[in-house]
Amino acid sequence: MTFIVKKTLKLSAIIGAALLLVSCSAKAPERSTEYAVQGLYSAALSRDGAAAVIGSIQHGGSYWTTRLDKRRFNWNHASGEFTSLTSVDIDPTGAFSATGSARTLVLWNTNNGQSAGFWNTPGDIKSLKLTQNGDYALVGLDDQTARYFDIKNGGIKQTFRTGAIVRSVAVSDDGRLGLTGDDKRQVILWDTQTGAKRFTWTLSNRIATVALSADGKYAFGAAQLGNAKVWSTLTGKEVATLSTGKLDKRQNTISKAVFSSDNRQLLVGGINRRVSLRDINTGKTLQKWDLYLKDRFRPTGSSVLALAYGKNGRYYAIGSNGYLNVLE
Repeated sequence: MTFIVKKTLKLSAIIGAALLLVSCSAKAPERSTEYAVQGLYSAALSRDGAAAVIGSIQHGGSYWTTRLDKRRFNWNHASGEFTSLTSVDIDPTGAFSATGSARTLVLWNTNNGQSAGFWNTPGDIKSLKLTQNGDYALVGLDDQTARYFDIKNGGIKQTFRTGAIVRSVAVSDDGRLGLTGDDKRQVILWDTQTGAKRFTWTLSNRIATVALSADGKYAFGAAQLGNAKVWSTLTGKEVATLSTGKLDKRQNTISKAVFSSDNRQLLVGGINRRVSLRDINTGKTLQKWDLYLKDRFRPTGSSVLALAYGKNGRYYAIGSNGYLNVLE
């Protein structure tokens, strides 16, 4: 009996020390609020983190103001039912939002909550991004293409054929550059006006996420359980390689990334709930946080679905467990 007690105490001490080490390695959120009880399919934040749109597993889509944690609108694609939203976005001005389900795409006015356009897509939507003022949407599909939609007036302006499912897309604010990440490990930069490829970069595995800086000067791509890089869209040359750490002797997956307004930093989040602020020039990690978990002792995680830069050293993140996190 004495041996069992000593062993139990020793094990408790080891667990306590491990938890202390984990807590010291990354900050906890300053504030966390539950936006969906059963978790999320998708989420997006406005550029300043003031608003969020989510695709809940149980209750469809909704639009929130993050300062008050207030749900303003409920958005679904059919009356009387909850839509499974696979991808959502808010345009850079914050005036419009878009929600995508299997094969429907809807543009919403964030001021009054009304639909500003409803369209069918030729494939299941995997990802979407809006240009300035919600004029156009770049949509990644499972039919091995990305389509550049005139989402306000209808019609496909360009079709970008990748030869693989397009898992992630990004677009510059002015809509002149589009970026796709696909299952053939390709990150492709497109000219949305001509439909031509500008550059193609290859990573170590199928692409998990891509990002473009607001001015379109830099592109980012990350592979699932693989490498992550930043490139110049002017020259096509690699600017930086980001460490993705190790997870069971494999690299962790970056699930979301956002460039700072001055292009000096990159805010990245992973499937392991870790958010970190990176210096692009040096690759150094400047800050890091772990998203809130309901019960840290249960084997449940929270992938990072959305990120944003706030004001005065504040950042925002939304996890797949349905929580908004305010980070400082």
